[in-house]
Amino acid sequence: MSEYIRLSHTLGMDTPSYGNRDKITIQANSSIQNGDTSNTSCWLFPNNHIGTHIDVPRHFDNDGIRVSEIPLKDFFFYTIALVDIPCDSAKLITENDFDSWTIAPHIDLLLIRTGYENLRTQASYWNNNPGLSPELAAYLRNRFPHLRCIGFDFISLTSWKYRPEGRLAHKAFLCPNDAGNSIFIIEDMSLKKINQVIKEVIAIPLYVEDGNGAPVTVFAEINN
Repeated sequence: MSEYIRLSHTLGMDTPSYGNRDKITIQANSSIQNGDTSNTSCWLFPNNHIGTHIDVPRHFDNDGIRVSEIPLKDFFFYTIALVDIPCDSAKLITENDFDSWTIAPHIDLLLIRTGYENLRTQASYWNNNPGLSPELAAYLRNRFPHLRCIGFDFISLTSWKYRPEGRLAHKAFLCPNDAGNSIFIIEDMSLKKINQVIKEVIAIPLYVEDGNGAPVTVFAEINN
């Protein structure tokens, strides 16, 4: 028997943003309560990189692939590893954090659970978050040659306290200078519900013209 869970947060006006710079606005266009024939809403996104979202090469490379150009099959993942690396403040996650983990080399999706999701309603979620080191991209690419995507439960691959390193890390994952493959990035995930083996993950992005990234809904099939 299988069960399905969602690994993405619901978008709302309290959705945190990187650096606390952007807020989603949701307002009614029409309301049955006010005498209109239907309920409709206006959703205003000041930034496409807000909430659970996917980063693709176009984000850091003007010639990089856009969301709408990615083959649909690349949003389906069948060999998933979940790694717990507890963090309660800003740090750069490096290859040393993976030394004690035995992970199959053929994975196509790596999920990093730090527990930082528990701080999502606090300012520290955006101003003291962990991030990934630039060197980690090459390490993961070499160790897991089929890896196509990483995801994690903090607001951005870039730690607010290590922004220069974060920019380099984004480029290293998305736009490698060598012949290595791009590794997509899913930021601000909800991973605390996972306590069984993950059989499949599907990430469904919002398709918008010239998308360098997009809000994404993520579903996981787990063993019940």
